Amino acid sequence: MRERLIKVRTVLKKLLFCIFSPFFLIHVNLVLADTKETQTLTSFEGHTYEKIEVPMTWSEASNFAQEKSGRLVRINSFQENIFIRSFMSETVTSAKDGGGSNYFWLGGSDLSLEGTWKWSDGERIETAMITAYNLWANGPGFSTVYGEPDNYTDNQNCLAMGLEFWPKGTDLSNYLGRPGEWNKLSCANKLAFVIEYDTSANFENNVLQVNHLAADGKSYRASFNLTECSTICLKLISADQVDMPSTELSNEFVLGTLKIKKLFYGNKVYEVELELIDPTSLLFEVVKLNSTSSIKTFPSTSWITVTPKEANMDSDMLQRAVDYAFNEVITDGQSLPQNTQGLVIVRYGAIVVEKYAANSDRETIATSWSTAKSFTSALVGAALDGGYISSIDLSAANFIEEWKNTENQSVTIKNLLMMSSGLKERGGDDGKIMYSGALKDDGSIDYSRPVNNRAFSIEDREVDPSRAHWKGAFYNWNYQNADTQIVGEIIQRATGKTLYEFAYNELFSKIDMDASWWKDAFNNYMPWCCIDATTRDFARFGLLYAREGKWEQEQVLPGEWTTESTALTTTITSSLPYGYGYFWWPSVSNEWFMAVGSRSNNIYVHPGLDLIAVRNSTLEIIGDTKERSNSYHLTKFPARWDHVEFFQTIIDSVTN
Repeated sequence: MRERLIKVRTVLKKLLFCIFSPFFLIHVNLVLADTKETQTLTSFEGHTYEKIEVPMTWSEASNFAQEKSGRLVRINSFQENIFIRSFMSETVTSAKDGGGSNYFWLGGSDLSLEGTWKWSDGERIETAMITAYNLWANGPGFSTVYGEPDNYTDNQNCLAMGLEFWPKGTDLSNYLGRPGEWNKLSCANKLAFVIEYDTSANFENNVLQVNHLAADGKSYRASFNLTECSTICLKLISADQVDMPSTELSNEFVLGTLKIKKLFYGNKVYEVELELIDPTSLLFEVVKLNSTSSIKTFPSTSWITVTPKEANMDSDMLQRAVDYAFNEVITDGQSLPQNTQGLVIVRYGAIVVEKYAANSDRETIATSWSTAKSFTSALVGAALDGGYISSIDLSAANFIEEWKNTENQSVTIKNLLMMSSGLKERGGDDGKIMYSGALKDDGSIDYSRPVNNRAFSIEDREVDPSRAHWKGAFYNWNYQNADTQIVGEIIQRATGKTLYEFAYNELFSKIDMDASWWKDAFNNYMPWCCIDATTRDFARFGLLYAREGKWEQEQVLPGEWTTESTALTTTITSSLPYGYGYFWWPSVSNEWFMAVGSRSNNIYVHPGLDLIAVRNSTLEIIGDTKERSNSYHLTKFPARWDHVEFFQTIIDSVTN
């Protein structure tokens, strides 16, 4: 068998060299063992990136990249932007007109005509099509006083990425740029840069195009035609020798087998192996075809599962996160349980870690508690996109007629989303009474007297002068379930649909999420609480936000809404490492955010790393309905839970 494979390999080499044009070639080993080499080359999403530390002008760098069968790096996603920023974090080249910050070149300019920004391959740069996050910095305060003149010299026609904060204006919000944002610089600067090589493969119109194939230390670009056979066969029809460096993730031909690491086809990504079955006609048969992970991967009825190595994550660090969620905690000499029912960690749209408590599995229902508020936030975005609500700056009284001509008409939808309504409940803590029941005179809960969530939120609240912004309150954030109840009521009145109907049509069905939403004892949906679904299905919602509202080819939620609603708008205390957005809890770094529910039923999202983690508490549903009239959730708190400690461990497990 081995002799036959060696013979096949020899025949193929001879045939390939008959086809190839022997121009400019660099020999590169398939696996880079040298540490210095590994720091210079890396891969992401089927592309290979090479760091060039020798400073050049933009034109010199662009020509140099082209000579090496590559191009100056162009950005196609927010995740790629974060990846490239990390890859170039050691860069120290600076631009004279860049305010002293460190930069490296991107493959974009408007050299041909001012304002017509294009990538070096000629495609127009449409940042709105790339991401809803701000990458191209046109922040306030541009002037020579603060060092970054922004086209001040009239020759800033080339794009560069900043690796440091650029000089700020008069206050912290008046920044000129942040690390990872792009800026316009003079093309005459000499900067480091990245060469990007397309080493992916794709299948379209019955043609398999392999942009980079490593064989015998050389690199090729090859095309195959789909050919009839008893299974699936492809025939090599053309090949050209190219000058592309290889990594261990390169597509390769070894001992009669062609291995393709990432084949993009439609909305799916596959790992493919083809065996050479006819050396004379160069005919290959597909012998392996598996779905694989990618920032283009979305789960349908099932999920792809991958190893930590395949997701570029460290297994030991991930185990620390698993232990944190499931191992008992020693407190005052007692061993106390974390009461975790389910944990799912997802990267590149694939499950990397999944664990459940005894007597639970992937089909076991969990509950959201206040994580439901983040779902309600999503539905506001859907209502805006559908034209049901024109702006969140509208007075809530446009929909809540009961508030017209009252002091409450000063409350906007945005105020409610930010938990800054300036209203307070009459007679108690709404966190207790809206779910459990009215309070007795002694402050205890009367479970026999359920509360009408809708009526309570609209009628039983009054203005708190110390919190109301229209009364000049300096700080008006005040976490209240009733604010979310009002937003849910606005959605229902604006759309003419129940909260669940709208959620199912505009959200759940579009991401294949199977969920139920509880009502109170008066037939009102509870937008602030109590969505029941599996831990996997909660991860779908997190993935939707990691991908800026996109699911496969559909923009389920506006990208601008997913970024705006999860941005830090309220600093709760100076010591708290996270604050508040629109029913979301963003970290102060603004790089990740979370949906938080009681008993730590949480969804953590890091869009830049395409990373999601979901933790659910143990759950027992007492009763036989989805209404608080005769049923309730029985859940338990973890012995100890710190959001940053848990999720930062998962973030730190990312190896690239």
